[in-house]
Amino acid sequence: MHIEQTIAELERVAAREVGRGSEALAAPAAGGLLAAARSLASATAPDAAVFTGFFIPGAEPPAAETDGPLGAVQIAAAVRLLGGRCRLVTDEPCAPVVEAAVAVAAPGLPVDVAPLRGYEEWAAALLPRYARLTHLIACERVGPGVDGRPRNMRGEDISAHTAPLDRLYASGSAFRIGIGDGGNELGMGRLPAELVGRVVAAGERIRCVVGADALLVGGTSNWAAAALVGALSLLRPEVPALRTLLEPTWSYDLLAAIVRAGAVDGVRRRATLSVDGLDWPAYAEPLALVAELVRAGR
Repeated sequence: MHIEQTIAELERVAAREVGRGSEALAAPAAGGLLAAARSLASATAPDAAVFTGFFIPGAEPPAAETDGPLGAVQIAAAVRLLGGRCRLVTDEPCAPVVEAAVAVAAPGLPVDVAPLRGYEEWAAALLPRYARLTHLIACERVGPGVDGRPRNMRGEDISAHTAPLDRLYASGSAFRIGIGDGGNELGMGRLPAELVGRVVAAGERIRCVVGADALLVGGTSNWAAAALVGALSLLRPEVPALRTLLEPTWSYDLLAAIVRAGAVDGVRRRATLSVDGLDWPAYAEPLALVAELVRAGR
């Protein structure tokens, strides 16, 4: 199978339907995985920031969800293996989970933590640095809807628990990659509003209006992140260490670590070894398929 065909298959695997319309949302975004991977793989010295962290205020106890930080760290680790630099970006409510993920899987990776109060001053201090970045990547990071407010899949306004990182994501001239699964994440503004409104429950209300240069749609955002790492591995076969990031055991160990740090399943709203209501066996199936496709595509 030609590499481009394999990457297209990775894109389809990542968009596996879990009951939220991901396959329909993925259709107009087709080709986004190849575009994103080519941009990163061809950069002489990629210098990226990955935005993540989706806070679940209704969880017991409230915390960041398991979808997002895992994929974000996976991407950041891949960028470093490519010889580039990377940092994660999140906000105070999500920081404990994101920092725990970094400590386990990417020690030394910088994490920029936005405050809920004093955000403007914090962002202004970072703008010169972010203006030099080659890539801005959002992995399951909620963004503003048509009314300017970030909302979860239940339509609940979570602006009181969410720093407006979309402003930093939309600044500068870096290549922007968006990764999401429900329509309310940064990058999803690239999709037709009518489609999100028709496919997603309360889609017109929760749809993020911030777009991206390349959009990856997953059944879970972590699956799309794994597909991106898989595509990078295919495009850069001289970096075999990328394949280690695709082994399901790598994801399992990181999932267990962030759950110990307080991460919750965003659907179940409690701390379990699951992602978006999927227990490990069901969640791991697409991860195993991505790894198999990459092995076979060499």
